[in-house]
Amino acid sequence: MSNKSQQINLIELIKQPLYDSQESIFITGATGFLGGNYLYWKLHTSGKVFVLSRGESEQEALSRIKNNLKSCAQSYDLPDIPEDELERKLVCVRGDLKSQGLGLSEKQIIQLQQENITEIWHFAASLSYRWEDQNKIDATNLIGTQNLLDVSKKLKVKRFIYISTAYTAGKTSGSIKEQLHSEGTEFTNYYEQSKCYAEKLVSQYTASMGIASTIVRPSIVLGPVLTQRSGGTRFGLYGFFNEMYQIKSTLSQLNHKIRLVGDPKAVGNFIPVDQVVADLLYLRSINFGTQPIYHSVNPSNLRIFDVIKQCEQHIGTDCIDIVDSRDSETTTLESMFDGRTEFYEGYYGTLKSFERSLPHHKPMSLNVMNNYIRMFQEELVLEGSDDSFERHQVKTWDGNLLTVYSMGSPNKETIIIANAYGMPVDFMQPLASRLSRDYHVITWDTRWVPGITQGFELEKCHSLTHAKDAISVLDSFGVKQASTIGWSSGVQVVLRALSAFPARFSSAVLLNGGISLKKKKLPVSEFEQSLKSLLPKISSSRRNAELYCQLIYGNIQGDADDKKAINSVISSTDPRLMAMTSLPYQNSETLYRYANMMNNLFNERDDAYTSDVHQPVLVVGCQSDEITHPESAVELSRCLSNGRLLMLEDSGHFAHYYDSSLAKSIIQFIVQFKKDQEGVPA
Repeated sequence: MSNKSQQINLIELIKQPLYDSQESIFITGATGFLGGNYLYWKLHTSGKVFVLSRGESEQEALSRIKNNLKSCAQSYDLPDIPEDELERKLVCVRGDLKSQGLGLSEKQIIQLQQENITEIWHFAASLSYRWEDQNKIDATNLIGTQNLLDVSKKLKVKRFIYISTAYTAGKTSGSIKEQLHSEGTEFTNYYEQSKCYAEKLVSQYTASMGIASTIVRPSIVLGPVLTQRSGGTRFGLYGFFNEMYQIKSTLSQLNHKIRLVGDPKAVGNFIPVDQVVADLLYLRSINFGTQPIYHSVNPSNLRIFDVIKQCEQHIGTDCIDIVDSRDSETTTLESMFDGRTEFYEGYYGTLKSFERSLPHHKPMSLNVMNNYIRMFQEELVLEGSDDSFERHQVKTWDGNLLTVYSMGSPNKETIIIANAYGMPVDFMQPLASRLSRDYHVITWDTRWVPGITQGFELEKCHSLTHAKDAISVLDSFGVKQASTIGWSSGVQVVLRALSAFPARFSSAVLLNGGISLKKKKLPVSEFEQSLKSLLPKISSSRRNAELYCQLIYGNIQGDADDKKAINSVISSTDPRLMAMTSLPYQNSETLYRYANMMNNLFNERDDAYTSDVHQPVLVVGCQSDEITHPESAVELSRCLSNGRLLMLEDSGHFAHYYDSSLAKSIIQFIVQFKKDQEGVPA
């Protein structure tokens, strides 16, 4: 089909007349990494681009696209697309892939039918991968694809281009052909399976409707080769390195290597995003060639073990091996790492290579890969130093020093956030940032953990101590009354503060509370069951804490039930937040303190002080909460005399970290309460 010695040149491609000025395309996923990069370069060619984007308003939907385009330009060190070019070429279509007909009205469909849209480019996908998230993944990757196919029929497009992944090959080893995979293919995770099934859906539907189709399968996508920056993505290589980087202090303590079960000879295929974009534009330049499926892969594979060793060199550890099988019992840390890196098993689990019929790109090398990793590590260091919180030292009611953080103008109304016991302030940064546009936001490090420099006072180890600390913090800022938010075990602190100091708090929001509330038949999550079985043992003595710390790190063998409980506790958290959630387990002293803090919390009043709380309270629960059972939120709202329940269907325990809409719900609640107090209709 083409000369393999020829190399595709992106800059030369955009100079070609790929489209005429009257020809339009429609794309999804342009607010994501690959779709955004494609859109950035497509806008350098002729013709309009209609972009599907979600948003509560047209302006928000358009802003999401433009902001991503700016990020793409920055990753290349290239100028933004001029505003007049965007006005001329970019058309935002506010809709939702998961809705039938994309959520578009009949009038909108008729308007699109008049725009000479010849191609649909489908980049959007759910990158979730867990088997238990099948319904969530299907909503985008299968149902969403079907919705888009139905619209393509209405628009009478000539071609449907589906962006898949080379790893739809699943556990297949050997040479992977540019063709649909067999029915018997086994998969490493549900993401691979859903993309494979979507390929077949696209192929069958377009064939039945007389629409031409092209399926493109990129391999592991890196940032632009032009700058070797990450470009903002946190998947693939970046996700794996980020896992290692965030827990490097934990990895450095290991006495035994973590054994990843896979093929020690396995190779990975890594392709820069601008090379993928070049492949896509090249396909357009040859009218998509004669094949229905193309691999967008680099001509050179790298041994996964060599790439892992490069990652280790950059964080100063040597703790990972790839083995055919484990010759002894899986350690707790290995179990934890398996859970955190489950997505990447498809890279090192089998030995495979991908056929490529397109002209080659410049081969990837270990030297270039080493520079990609170095650049990404520098990005992570800069991110860590970009702390928008202002730090303060506050003396407490009993003479201790607390580290306190504030964000936003002190001239605005104050919200004080009680973080979960032992958790770093990083957990609160996204939520505080969203709230700080309208409020002065304050939070603090709980004493003892993470405030490890303070002496541990067992007699003060209860929620009232932390409630008094909150009052000391407010006093230091001269705040007479504030709204308050509690998350996880911080909810117990807020309830205690509302009860003990009612005049100081006007309203409260309780997020996924881990509290002492006890009711008959109230279900408990596996995480809480495991935690409650371990806490009395660990908290009983520092010697026991030391033993359990060694058990966590795999340095000693332990009771089977204890190991099972530890695995449950450690594996229940969000993989991307492992570095933060593992803070209480870093050494025996933090573990001892945390165990006492949590054990005493669970043994406080059975009503969790709710009978003493009369302020308006918004209780937020999440149907997918893996830490605290969702029914706990329902019961908590019932126990409060002035409680209101907000149940989030598609969110988990860490919704405050990821879900930007949660901040809006909190603000709406506080504003409504204030209006009610003033007698002003909403």
